[in-house]
Amino acid sequence: MDIAAVAAFVSSLPDRSHVTYSDACAGTGVRGVRVANEVGLDVTINDRSTPAYERIKRNIALNGLEERAVAYNENTNALLLQTKYDLVDIDPFGSPMPFLDAACKSVKKLLLVTATDTAPLCGAHTGGVRNYAARPLNTEYHAEMGTRILLGAVTRELGRYDKAIQPLLSYASAHFIRLIARVERGAKKADACMQRLGFIAHCFSCGHRFAFSCSDMLEMRVENKCSICGREMRIAGPLYIQAIKEKGFCEHVHEELGKRELGKKKEAMKIVHTCIHELDIPFYYEHHALCKALKIPPPPLTSLLDALHSNGFSASRTHFSDTALKTDAGIDEIKAILKGL
Repeated sequence: MDIAAVAAFVSSLPDRSHVTYSDACAGTGVRGVRVANEVGLDVTINDRSTPAYERIKRNIALNGLEERAVAYNENTNALLLQTKYDLVDIDPFGSPMPFLDAACKSVKKLLLVTATDTAPLCGAHTGGVRNYAARPLNTEYHAEMGTRILLGAVTRELGRYDKAIQPLLSYASAHFIRLIARVERGAKKADACMQRLGFIAHCFSCGHRFAFSCSDMLEMRVENKCSICGREMRIAGPLYIQAIKEKGFCEHVHEELGKRELGKKKEAMKIVHTCIHELDIPFYYEHHALCKALKIPPPPLTSLLDALHSNGFSASRTHFSDTALKTDAGIDEIKAILKGL
């Protein structure tokens, strides 16, 4: 999926000559080699491990890419702080936070970030505040919460360099989160981007939830009592509460995937197809969890989606979970519709 996304992005640039790409935590360098070979970019492939560096050099030579790809055996932060690249990709083992500052300073056009420390990001373990300066909650939509907390951290880090983020494709799969985002320069754009940060209030008693902006929090305009059951709401964030994908870009990536031979092509195309049609709502509802709370057998998810549409609500599936949905209906309205199915 990454190669298709890079190809889709580069094809949209007015000048595609001399576009530079840095695979800064490359391991064996497979992704960087593929970007050089399949997309035709000038590629820097780096890993601090000497055995990995030697493997990168062999892979470059095996593919005859010596004129387009160069291998480095550098500290990731040192490499990124020394040179600016159009596209920067950081895919470390664990958290990307130790490399995020350097990546945000280096990147000019497109930032790609992977996090595999999903437990603290999603609230399953402690460490969210310590590592990401944000508080996650361990809800049934924890995968999306982790994705949005990571996006929030990237937004704040880019803002320090007067850069703004525009998420193009953000997804969670297996045990990792992946962000692909356009980067634009300008203090005003960065300030506007910061307005996309906010919080999610969640009631663990009845399941009611809603998102609100940072300004609402600062001005104390948020009621911390659940409007449905009266229990205390718990707050997650700060995190990114606006759209985490761009539909047109996702459609372009889907087209690129269709042209390529991939080991997990069907899985990748399914994720992107679902993202294209997914509502831009910052949380989702687990269908089976709702039915369990109501003590009713779960009807087909398609039946619930159809019923929501019939009642005037927007509703969609989500790539985060095959058994979940997004909707602008409230929790009480969803439950009422479920009872009637």
